[in-house]
Amino acid sequence: MGGTKIFVLQVKDLIRIGAFVLVGIVVLVVLAVLFLQRPGQNANRQEAVQLSTENQVRYIPGTYTARLFLNDRPVDVLVTVSEYEIVSVEMSELYESQRALFPLFEPMMERLSDDILFYQTADIVIHNDFPVTTGILQQAVVAALDQAIMP
Repeated sequence: MGGTKIFVLQVKDLIRIGAFVLVGIVVLVVLAVLFLQRPGQNANRQEAVQLSTENQVRYIPGTYTARLFLNDRPVDVLVTVSEYEIVSVEMSELYESQRALFPLFEPMMERLSDDILFYQTADIVIHNDFPVTTGILQQAVVAALDQAIMP
């Protein structure tokens, strides 16, 4: 009674097992792509930090404004600085029509603001999926900071 045991697998069982394995591999690859850093991203950020510490800029303390027009209505980008640092970067409230037509402006402004405050420079490399939107906002921040730079 104790000899060989025989397992019978039907083709449909093999296909199911193969499909589960394939789905598992795809999920692992997607998770790895989403959570791992892109090569070179960290190096560019380190270069930006080195540039900002080497070239310490003096500002005239205050809040400076650059104006954008979205859907024929003005939006102000406000940059507040102290003598040696950028204190805050924010955008004035958008109208509902602007929010509907330009849904990326608020989230990209938050990301850009975080990066500018962390690195203390507006001269950063843009690494996201929306470079045009972020570039427009970055140009407005640079225009406001140009007003604040001490001669």
